[in-house]
Amino acid sequence: MANDAWWERYFDADFLRIYQPLLPRDEAVAEAEAVVGLLSLRAGARLLDLGCGWGRHAVELAGMGFRVTGVDLSDVLLKAADEGAAARGVEVEWVRSDLRELNLDTRFDAVISLFSSMGYFPSDAEDLQVLERVRSALAPDGRLLIETMHRDLVARQYAERDWWPGPDGEPVFVERDFDAVAGISREWLRWNNVEKYHEIRVRSATEWQVLLQRAGFVVEEWWGGWDLEPFTHESERLIIVASGSVEC
Repeated sequence: MANDAWWERYFDADFLRIYQPLLPRDEAVAEAEAVVGLLSLRAGARLLDLGCGWGRHAVELAGMGFRVTGVDLSDVLLKAADEGAAARGVEVEWVRSDLRELNLDTRFDAVISLFSSMGYFPSDAEDLQVLERVRSALAPDGRLLIETMHRDLVARQYAERDWWPGPDGEPVFVERDFDAVAGISREWLRWNNVEKYHEIRVRSATEWQVLLQRAGFVVEEWWGGWDLEPFTHESERLIIVASGSVEC
C-alpha cells in the first residue's frame, strides 16, 4: 500500500472532520501574516498555494487583498475551500491538479507550500518535477516559501503510537513507522470505523537544499518555525525561503 496513490483517498470528508478542529483559524491568520512578512509581499501580489487543502491559508491571504490561486487534487477539500471563501466574501481561484502536472498561464509573485504539503511522492524525481513546475510558474523576481516538518526533530522525538480526542469524543488512534534510510514516515490512523493511511518523505535541511538547487532555486533564508527563530538542529519546524536562479 505504501507505493499506492494513497493521497487520492486520504483527503476526504473524514479527513476534514478529524483535522479541521485541530487547526483553528487564529493559527492560520498568524501564519498567513508571517508569510506576507517573510516574502515582503506588496499589495495585490499574485500568490499560488500548493496543496491548499480546505483553503485555511489561501482564504486569509485573499482577505488581506492578495490575488490567490489554490491548487489541490482533492475535490472534497476544494469544495470546502470554495464554501469557506464564499462565507468570508473573498475571491480565490481554485484549481484541481496533481502538482506534478501543474500548468498555469499566470506568473506568480510567490508560491507557498505549507503544513508539509510536499513529500508525498515516492521519489526525488517526482518532487523535483513539482519544483521545476513551480519555478516555471514564478515571475522573474518571484520567491518560494516551504514550511514543513523538520527531520532532525521527527527522528529524535518519533512516537510510534499516539492518540487524541476526535471530533465526536471518540479517540483517534495513530500508529507510525519511520524508515530512517528512506526518510519516510508512515502513519495508520483509526477513528470509529474509519481507517486511513498516510506517508511522507521527511527531508533534512541539507536534502531540501540539494533538491531546490537541482530545480534552479537559491535558498535565501532558513527559519525554525512560525516564531521566526533562526533554524537550528533543535527547531520545531523548517521554513525555507528561496528564489529562482538565473540558470539551472
